[in-house]
Amino acid sequence: MKKLFLAICFCLGSGLALAETTELSSIDELRARESQAPLNAEEIVDPRIPSGENKAEMDAFIKERLKTVPITKLDENEDLNNLKSVDVQHSAEYINMLKENNKSTFEKIYDNALKRLSGTDTAADPNQPYDDVYYYINDQPSVEEQKKQWEAPDFPVVNVELPNGAQTLVPAREHIPYLFSKIEIMPNGLVGINETITVIANGEKLKNGLSRVLPKYSVSRLNEKHKIDFSLLSVTINGQEVSYKAEEIGDKIVLKPKDVFTLQPGIYTYNFAYLIDRQLWSYDDFNEFYWDVTGSSWNLVITNAGASVSFPGTQNPISQNIFIGYPGQLTSENAFVAKGEDNTLGFVSKVPLFIGEGMHIIVALPKNELLVPNFSKRFSWFISDYGDVLFALFGFTAILISYIISWRYISAGRSKLKTGMRRTAPMLRYMIKGVFDKISFTAYLLELFRKNIIDIQESENEILLIKKTDNLASLERRERKALANLFPGKEAVIKVNKQTQLKFKRAFKLIEKNTLKSFKNVSLKLSAGYLFFSVGMLLLAEAAIALLAVNFWQIFSIELACSITMAFYIWILQLKFRSALFGWFSKIFALLIILFSLMMLSVYINPISALILLAMIYIIFAYTEIFAKRSGLMKNNIKDAISFRDYLIDNAQTLSLGRDFYSQQANIFALEISSKYPENPNIKENYRLNEAEKLAHML
Repeated sequence: MKKLFLAICFCLGSGLALAETTELSSIDELRARESQAPLNAEEIVDPRIPSGENKAEMDAFIKERLKTVPITKLDENEDLNNLKSVDVQHSAEYINMLKENNKSTFEKIYDNALKRLSGTDTAADPNQPYDDVYYYINDQPSVEEQKKQWEAPDFPVVNVELPNGAQTLVPAREHIPYLFSKIEIMPNGLVGINETITVIANGEKLKNGLSRVLPKYSVSRLNEKHKIDFSLLSVTINGQEVSYKAEEIGDKIVLKPKDVFTLQPGIYTYNFAYLIDRQLWSYDDFNEFYWDVTGSSWNLVITNAGASVSFPGTQNPISQNIFIGYPGQLTSENAFVAKGEDNTLGFVSKVPLFIGEGMHIIVALPKNELLVPNFSKRFSWFISDYGDVLFALFGFTAILISYIISWRYISAGRSKLKTGMRRTAPMLRYMIKGVFDKISFTAYLLELFRKNIIDIQESENEILLIKKTDNLASLERRERKALANLFPGKEAVIKVNKQTQLKFKRAFKLIEKNTLKSFKNVSLKLSAGYLFFSVGMLLLAEAAIALLAVNFWQIFSIELACSITMAFYIWILQLKFRSALFGWFSKIFALLIILFSLMMLSVYINPISALILLAMIYIIFAYTEIFAKRSGLMKNNIKDAISFRDYLIDNAQTLSLGRDFYSQQANIFALEISSKYPENPNIKENYRLNEAEKLAHML
């Protein structure tokens, strides 16, 4: 739209050139004017008829013509004044001229169209390329394809009654024989548009009905750009209301049927009624309205296009202009402007508009004929222009501030958040020491001993693990898999030596993953409140941005899909891969997908807003990772683990007297306080700390 508007302004030059202007008493005369024969038209006669001054020449001419008479009683003695004696057949040239004179406006337009396509019309430049045209929905057929469609002399025709009441014969091919747009400029700057469009459908391009493309932005002479406000009022087909929806595609608004249906071949009259705001631009000395009546978007030929523009006030417009054609090839030669009553202007294209051609009208109005926008309206315009950036910034700021305040609160030790967790021996050690090592793994084996799943024994300076049961229902999936690595098949005994190191290594990795996963799950539960708040702010910002669009659910679903995609690949970037090459490939691929999602999002919302949404997603990941660390939200659980260690130390003498030692033996070993629990007769049967020390040393 920007380039198109600049092209129009360039054609205008320093002043506003007027198109041909004709005074009319009403806009109805504008639509009928081209179909009326000129009052001073000369009678069409056969050019081969003699003047009549030479009687012999006239008799010879008549006798020659009578040779082609199909029915005649004429002989040499017959009187030529007897009208019943002959049935005269006019010459082919004369008949063609009569047909030409009796053609309707639309038939003349099609003849003009065929001349333009075949290159016989000097007004069209056949060497001018047609592929560099303005945006339209479907791919534009080549000039050769258009020729094949329109220059065949025997194409079928149908009789069409146009909305203005006229009946005419038009080709039975898919096209738009009639388009008229009634535009009303209101005192407050709103513009009401009512478009009547007749289409001939045969199931080729109009399979699912007619879609209307409108500009999403308006551009001024000074290259300023803002988003128009659009409201769809109604759409009817042959007088029946049909549900339509508005969707944003790039810099366009597309009106399309809400429900998919098949448009049967036939003749249909569409009516689009909608309101737009911010299509008028205010300059120092005048207000200006610009509109592309046809939209330069349909992949159909428009044979007759026109528009009327009514405006408030009593003063005449300063200027009115119409340009038709492709961008860079705009001209007002084949169009005219008519001035009607009650401050109404009419605009008509004298020639059909081919695919990609537009009909552009510009009306300059006196400065004092429109109301000055009040504060409320200017504020709504400001929100329309910058609201998406403001809403995105608001969400970003809310997330950032909440995390900063939360982190300071946690660092000061005032957070009381903690959650229940499986107090396993490896988890206690990871809480206090921050590591998973051989002692952690051996402590896990002591837990299996407590659960009566295995036994740990020493025989001839060798440590043996003996499997006591196959009932592993109390174990998690990775724990069962680790035990299967230690005791594959039906094996029930394993020695701790160099030959079995690989089995222990595999089991070690599985228990390590299980412990770290449990730690992350606990931290995730603790940070759930902060995570829900941040995700909620992200969704709230996206919903607020989508509310500014013409179709909330379309934009919101696009934002949500892009956000989920970017979040997933940000998570991929944080993963660690065993293979460095695969890791680099995965991360490069993830970066490309994130950039692609960002570009897709920028098509529908402001690119700055898209960047801010990406930053919000990254901050959610970054702060959640920080909170998951031992110095974050796990701080209270770590304090509990340290307190439990102190409890085991302070009550070592009491716990060594009974079964409490048996249940806490794995924790005692994991927390490296075995020295506080020497072997004694009360716990001798279940005492395995010595074996555990040797086992950990041998791993």
